[in-house]
Amino acid sequence: MLGGIGTAVNIAEQMQDAIDNYGLKDEFLGFAFDNENFGEEINEYPILGKTREVWDKYGKHKDVYFMYQLYRPDKIKERAGWLPEFKIPTERFYNFIHPTALISKSVKIGFGNAIQAGTVLGANVVMGNHNTFNSTVLLGHNTTIGDHNFFAAHSLIGSNIQMGNYVFLGLNAALNNMITIGDNIMVAMGSNVIKSLESNQLVMGTPAKKIKNI
Repeated sequence: MLGGIGTAVNIAEQMQDAIDNYGLKDEFLGFAFDNENFGEEINEYPILGKTREVWDKYGKHKDVYFMYQLYRPDKIKERAGWLPEFKIPTERFYNFIHPTALISKSVKIGFGNAIQAGTVLGANVVMGNHNTFNSTVLLGHNTTIGDHNFFAAHSLIGSNIQMGNYVFLGLNAALNNMITIGDNIMVAMGSNVIKSLESNQLVMGTPAKKIKNI
């Protein structure tokens, strides 16, 4: 796991839950993290090295896969831009799907996505790479999302939505059906988006209104 705080730790512990209680056969090895103040471990999982060292150290092992969780809500696009620096091939990123998530059989998923407990993905959803779904997110049918989108817990994404990249949805935020969501957008927690959004903005409220460009 590239990352070692916040959602990165949540995913690690949900993966351990899947191993201990649901029979997941994979193993969580530990974190790649650059902050030396954390010492040698995080929540009893080892820190295996710095983020830019792990590919050289573990890439030769074909059964080792990686996850990327260095995001921050206000810097998703910037942090996504770091990814090429780690030199990890796209196909070596791991999809974690908690066993209590409901994934419709027609869903198409890229690489490096994290789908946490209780999330529901409707029929004919298509998603790219490195999307993060915190617990109990609903993603409606026939919705397409790009890369590096982050959905906080209990967020609701309607059906027949076209979404770009680098979108952050705060806690309990909701997107109406049949709208288009651009790139690099922050939706504040509890906001209700009822119409399409152009790229590069922060929106807030019910109904959601533009607060500023980002």
